[in-house]
Amino acid sequence: MKNLTLFTLLVSFIFLFSFCGSEKKEAPKNEHLGELHFRYNGNEAAMPHFAKGLKLLHNFEYDDACTEFKKAEELDPHFVMAHWGEAMTYNHPLWRQQDYEKGMAALGKLADTQEERSALAKTDLERDFLRCTEIMYGPDGTKKERDSMYSKQLERMYGKYAGNEEVAAFYALSLLGAVKVGRNTAAYEKGAKVAEGILKDNIHHPGALHYLIHSFDDPGHAPKALPAALSYSKVAADATHALHMPSHIFVAVGMWDEVVKSNIASWGASHKKALETDAKNFGSYHALHWLMYGLLQKGRFKEAQQLVSDMQQYATEKPGRSPNGYLIAMRANYLVETGEWDGDIAGIACEPNDPGIGAKYYFTEGMRAYVQKDKNKLENIIQQLKEKKETAIKFVTDEGVPMCSTSGARRGIPNQLDIDQAEVMEYELKGLWAELKGDKKMADGFYAQATDMESNINFSSGPPSIVYPSFELYGDFLLKNGNAEKAAAQYDKALQKGPKRRRALMGRLEAAKLLKDENKITELENILAEVLDNKKGEAL
Repeated sequence: MKNLTLFTLLVSFIFLFSFCGSEKKEAPKNEHLGELHFRYNGNEAAMPHFAKGLKLLHNFEYDDACTEFKKAEELDPHFVMAHWGEAMTYNHPLWRQQDYEKGMAALGKLADTQEERSALAKTDLERDFLRCTEIMYGPDGTKKERDSMYSKQLERMYGKYAGNEEVAAFYALSLLGAVKVGRNTAAYEKGAKVAEGILKDNIHHPGALHYLIHSFDDPGHAPKALPAALSYSKVAADATHALHMPSHIFVAVGMWDEVVKSNIASWGASHKKALETDAKNFGSYHALHWLMYGLLQKGRFKEAQQLVSDMQQYATEKPGRSPNGYLIAMRANYLVETGEWDGDIAGIACEPNDPGIGAKYYFTEGMRAYVQKDKNKLENIIQQLKEKKETAIKFVTDEGVPMCSTSGARRGIPNQLDIDQAEVMEYELKGLWAELKGDKKMADGFYAQATDMESNINFSSGPPSIVYPSFELYGDFLLKNGNAEKAAAQYDKALQKGPKRRRALMGRLEAAKLLKDENKITELENILAEVLDNKKGEAL
């Protein structure tokens, strides 16, 4: 970028200022990635690169980890675990991504066949870790089936190598990656228990902290992960993902100040790094999106608006599926949270350019049509969303994973969760359409269907994927039609899924006022005073 916005400059300044003051007291930068206890067979020159790569791998800094493992390979071509590490960087369990060809190529550099590679391992532990990657990139089964076999292999290793932190860490992660799309409470709690076991002996293990946060990343479990969230960004301060990751817990408990701080740090670090290198993006758009969302919950609309404008500029200067997808999502969340359906952000043109359903885009355009009272346009948008959803259904297995996900990074291809969320938004748009028709009973029915379906969808962390949470939309409908009691119940459900969300709190407060519930009014006003910077929820 030639010209940084004032807010971007401020973010960068805050990031640099907060870290410069402690440079003399802290260890060298490359040591701020966590602490590992391991013993593998590699030469002295290669080992530091392997160690750094392993820490980066646990922090999901996959590209940088790959670079370090390759350096270790160059310095020690027969370093078995360096080749294992490179192969591991091409598999991203929680993102449902795998570059199968690159993973196989990494193993192939060690030796041509599985038997030859196994023979090069100097210990049973190394041989068993190699076996894991052979399963991960093996010829048998679908990606989902291989994920399950990989986790079973690590389960055996977890019993065989009791107390080995790396075996335990990768086992914990495998449990999360082997479930269907969405959250499996039993598997996630099991993963958390494994991660907690590591932390009893090593409170600075980056993987244990990281995977514990992912395991408890929902409102019901999040309070248990607060200590890990508060620790992780300090333990692994040189990993931009680690700076962001605590905000998963902060969102789940409604700690909006901390959400903003975490993502200022993460975006600032990633943006600085991107400007210093020939990166394909201008930084972590994921962190930028969450930063915008945190600002919106604080009522800081002008700053949030600037970030959407920044994202538009980034997507223009370095176009691609990822920046365009983030622009669509940020625009959608911004418009729902602010209600500025006729403002500058609403006018941003950003149609989907990936194989996904594009539900956020169609919902946003449908809301605009509703605000404009254009019933025919809204009906056409509903039909487009329905057709995209029905096409996507044909390409998803009963496990919820895209059938072509075996090879390469396929994040744009929809999974079952995407389809379910799209269906909720389709019901919401039908409710809006029924309102424009003047049929309140029909609208009520569609909104009820939307909430019923969303009730059965797992918690989705971060800015809502169902950009106008159905409980809030239904609550708003009930409130404006004089049914404050039922509206209050819907807002309560919304707050269970999204603790301390500004719109849900304000809707619930309005319902309490209509019901003349003085105790509830006082409670909600106190919560809003804590959440909002201007204490009124007005745009700043």
